[in-house]
Amino acid sequence: MHVEKRECAYCLAINTTICAGFCMTRDSNGKKLLLKSALSQNVCTYKEMLYRTALIPGCPHHTIPYYSYPVAVSCKCGKCNTDYSDCVRERVRTNYCT
Repeated sequence: MHVEKRECAYCLAINTTICAGFCMTRDSNGKKLLLKSALSQNVCTYKEMLYRTALIPGCPHHTIPYYSYPVAVSCKCGKCNTDYSDCVRERVRTNYCT
């Protein structure tokens, strides 16, 4: 991904690991008979993750030049947790700088 700060004169490319892949799901035909919680499907999500911090070069002295980002240590098939995952279909594009 690419990260930048408005105050800094540099765009930094960071390599990290993510969770992505196929998880077996079943779509029920009796959706009207099931509770809403039974309709959620499993996604490939984080089992364990940590955060690393990168230094963005070219920042003025009054600016904090650090950027923290997640690194997937292990993955699992499970319910999508919006506390730390983006559970939407469209992903945020982070492969360019402005």
